[in-house]
Amino acid sequence: MEFRYFFKLLYRNWWVIFVVTLIAISSSLINSYYFTTPTYEVTASFIVSPDVQDFERPSDLADSLGTLDKRSIVATYAEIIKSRQVYENTFQLLEADPIEYEDYINSVAVLPEANIIYLTVSGPNPNVAQVLANSIGQYSIDLINSSYPVYSIDFVDKAEGPEIPARPRPAQDALLATLLGMVAAVGLVVLQDQFSISMEGLSRRKMYDPVSSAFSKSYFEQSLQKEIASKSESDLSLGFLYLNGLRDIYDSLPQVYINQILKDVNAVLSRSLRGNDVVGRWSKLQFGILLPNTPGIPAKQTLRKILEKLEQPISLESEGEFNIDLDPRIGVAEHQIGESFGNLVKSAENALEIAMQTEDRIYFDGGPSPE
Repeated sequence: MEFRYFFKLLYRNWWVIFVVTLIAISSSLINSYYFTTPTYEVTASFIVSPDVQDFERPSDLADSLGTLDKRSIVATYAEIIKSRQVYENTFQLLEADPIEYEDYINSVAVLPEANIIYLTVSGPNPNVAQVLANSIGQYSIDLINSSYPVYSIDFVDKAEGPEIPARPRPAQDALLATLLGMVAAVGLVVLQDQFSISMEGLSRRKMYDPVSSAFSKSYFEQSLQKEIASKSESDLSLGFLYLNGLRDIYDSLPQVYINQILKDVNAVLSRSLRGNDVVGRWSKLQFGILLPNTPGIPAKQTLRKILEKLEQPISLESEGEFNIDLDPRIGVAEHQIGESFGNLVKSAENALEIAMQTEDRIYFDGGPSPE
């Protein structure tokens, strides 16, 4: 898709982008203020270090620092802090029912280049989250220091209750909703445009015969019925052209030759008729020709000129070595006042049957006409 067309498409559908973006922003704000329970986060940090009192020589301290750099000690302590046992034992010390803390979630993170551990507790009440984080932290410190005396752990910062919830954040959520809404709106506009192009292409495929490029039979019938319904007192003629010369060889011809022949025939018809005349492929070897505002005799005269052009053999090879004699036959019928669609079609088909048996190759179902 070219950029110029893309920007014109967006300009034409600016109101769609505006409406979708407005809906996204409104939905985000409504959800933030009315449907989302505020969630507060508190964080306590810990530091892991060797216990100097347990080392008699400076080299022992250096060795312990080297061991601490391998991260296994810090990772072990982090797993202890977030363990279920620590969590449940903390509730026992607080004499609290664990069910009351179902909405509180704790997580532990370790800084990659430092011996620092972070414990984060989130929940609907900042004060409860603060007490829970500090209680878990203190219990973990007591448990670890009693079980692993060589490396001690202690608070760096205790958790403090926040005044502003971590979620939702209406301003940030609204900004994100704006961006997502605009992206969704642009996608919707592009998708709608592509869908309309696809539907237009589909309707055009139904409108035209893919082999001859003439109108399809269904479209031709609709045009004929519309003309009959709207011009009950106007002159209207219907002609059927049959390519008699292809009847015995049609099934043996390559499809590329069939396409060429039928397209050439349609081209002759289109060049010889007026702009409001309609040409459609009625059957495998038959074309329908609708001539609005044309009486039967003038219609026959027009179609006779077409007949003379189609009597010339069609060359299927550039050197002219393979020529096809189309042997065209045309039947013409004039619409009578009050005549139905079916009767007019039957009259034209009867005229074509007579044309198939006459040397004149064209017959008008309305009596003889002067040459």
